[in-house]
Amino acid sequence: MSVNILEALQNAEYNLTGNIPFQKKIGLNQLHNAIVLLEKGYLLYDKVDDLIEKYHDVENVPDKEEWKYAK
Repeated sequence: MSVNILEALQNAEYNLTGNIPFQKKIGLNQLHNAIVLLEKGYLLYDKVDDLIEKYHDVENVPDKEEWKYAK
């Protein structure tokens, strides 16, 4: 099940406030992915996992087309 950017941010918040040691690393990764995609022009309801699966890494995801024209 793919989560959207809003859900990734909510998951990151949960993981960053958790007490299990590896939760913070997961939360920071979720937060990073959400921020990068938002900076590239994606919206809160765009699917994070679908983009990462297609481009293999959040850094490889291109800017969203509509965003290019709005800049």
